[in-house]
Amino acid sequence: MIDRLDGRERIIVLVGILILSGILVWLLLSPYISTMQNLDRRIEGQRRNLEQLATLGQEIVQLRQQLAGIESGQRSSRPLFSQVENLTKQMGVRDQLLSMRPQPDSVQDGFRQQTVEIRLERVTLSQLVGFLHAAEHLNHGIQVRSLRVRPRFDDRSQLDVNLVLMSLERA
Repeated sequence: MIDRLDGRERIIVLVGILILSGILVWLLLSPYISTMQNLDRRIEGQRRNLEQLATLGQEIVQLRQQLAGIESGQRSSRPLFSQVENLTKQMGVRDQLLSMRPQPDSVQDGFRQQTVEIRLERVTLSQLVGFLHAAEHLNHGIQVRSLRVRPRFDDRSQLDVNLVLMSLERA
């Protein structure tokens, strides 16, 4: 059949056959290529997830080590009430201490929580910041649970403070 065509018609038929075969190859390979690209993207996404998981695992190990260090350094034999009382003496706010009330201990998820409510009157901002810093950083395991600060009406440089301190230890 091709023998009956002259030269120009043969070229047109061959070009058509090449174009049709190229389209056919493209139609067959296109889904394969797109599937492979999609799988490559998914593999890369899973690799990133795995790296994040490894990073989070390292953070968990570090946090567990910190928790173990805090628990070992914590003076669990002394109640929070006496720790806070000594802290007020050390930081020089014992004279401004209006009241200090321990709250009942609670146990939850294997931890015992001790809580003390404190009221301070006529403290300066620097005294308050020093006391809060000492409470959270010098005595391991003490945290400020709530803090309410009001300036005094008679002297705006002095503050009235209500705060609740707490500590956690394994039950």
